[in-house]
Amino acid sequence: MSKRIEYIDIARGIGILLVVMGHNDFGYISPFGYKVIYSFHMPLFFFLSGYFLNTTIGFWAFFKKRFNSIMKPYFFTLFLIYAGSLSFGKMGFQMALGRIIKAMYGTGRYIDWVQLWFLPHLFVVSIYAFLFYALLKKFNNKIVLWIALFLTLGMASLFLKSFYPFSISLAGKSYELFGLPYSLDLILLSGFFFILGSEIRQISSDELFGNIWVFIIAGVGVVLLNILVTANIDFNTRTYESFVLNTIEAVTGIAFILALSRQIELHTDKLASVFKYLGRISLIILIFHVPIQDFWGQKVRGVVDNIPLSIWIGFFMGVLGPILIYELFIKFNPVAAFWFGREAEVPKEKLPEKEEKLAPASS
Repeated sequence: MSKRIEYIDIARGIGILLVVMGHNDFGYISPFGYKVIYSFHMPLFFFLSGYFLNTTIGFWAFFKKRFNSIMKPYFFTLFLIYAGSLSFGKMGFQMALGRIIKAMYGTGRYIDWVQLWFLPHLFVVSIYAFLFYALLKKFNNKIVLWIALFLTLGMASLFLKSFYPFSISLAGKSYELFGLPYSLDLILLSGFFFILGSEIRQISSDELFGNIWVFIIAGVGVVLLNILVTANIDFNTRTYESFVLNTIEAVTGIAFILALSRQIELHTDKLASVFKYLGRISLIILIFHVPIQDFWGQKVRGVVDNIPLSIWIGFFMGVLGPILIYELFIKFNPVAAFWFGREAEVPKEKLPEKEEKLAPASS
C-alpha cells in the first residue's frame, strides 16, 4: 500500500479551489488571476492523478479499481441529476432519455453538469497510462520512456482540433460532434501530464519541493510566464495554443503548487489540515460545485446587483455546499459512500473502546 504523501493532498485541496474559482466569473474580478488559474489547473489535476499510478497489479484489477473510483461516481451522479429532474422538475421521460444518451458520450459539450467530463476522461487516461507503461516495460530504459512521452506530446499537437468538431454520417443523416467519446482525442495531451506525475514522483523528493528557492523561482516563473505568454489553455474546449509555451507554463505552475503545498505542510499545521481535508474530498467538490455555485451567484446578483459580491459568495457556497453534502449524506453512509467510490467512515462514538491493560506490579 502506497504511503500517503500529505502535501499531495494539500495540492489537491488547492487545486480544487482553483477549479471552483475557474468555473465562476472570477475573470471579471481579475482577468490576470483567471488566466493564471487556467494556465495550469487542469494539467495539475492530471499530474496529481498520475502521482500514485500503480502498474504492479494486473490490468483487469487496475481496470476494476479505476472504474469503481471514477466511473461509478460518474454514473451515479448522472442518475441523481436525471432522477431529480424527472421527479421535481418539468423534464419528461423522452427528454431525460435523450440527455442520458448524450451524457454517455462523456464529453463536456453533452453533459448538463459540464465539469463531469473530467471523470470519464480521467478513467480512459488511467487505462492509457497503464498500457503505456506495459508497452515500454520491455525496454527497461528510462531514456526510451521519456523520449516516447515527449513524442506523444508532439503527436497531440498534430490533431488536437481534428475532432472538435467533426462530422459523421449515420442512417443517411450527418451529425456534427464535439470531441471523441470520453474525450479520447485529448488523451495524448492529458496523458502526458498524468505520466509525468508518475515519473516525477520516482525522481523527486520531499526535500526538493520543500526547498524555499524552488517555491520562489516557480512562483516568479508562473507570474512572468502569464505576463509574457498570451497563448491560452482550456482542455475541455481543446484549446492549447502553443504546445511549447503552454507546457512550460503548466509544468511551472505544477511545480509552484507542489512547492507551496510542501511549505504549508512544513509551517502551518492548521492551514495544512484544511487543504488536506479539501484534497481528500476533491471528487465530491468537483461533482457538485457548479450547480451550487451558479445558484447562489445568481440569487445574490438578483438581490444586491453586485457582481463581485455574487462571485465571492457563489465561490464560497460552491465549496461549502459539497462539504455539507459529504458530511451529512456520504461520510458515514455506506451506501452513498459506495456509489461515490469511497469507504464510509465509522463515527467516533461507534468505534470500539480500547481497554487499557494494567501493567503487573513489580515484585
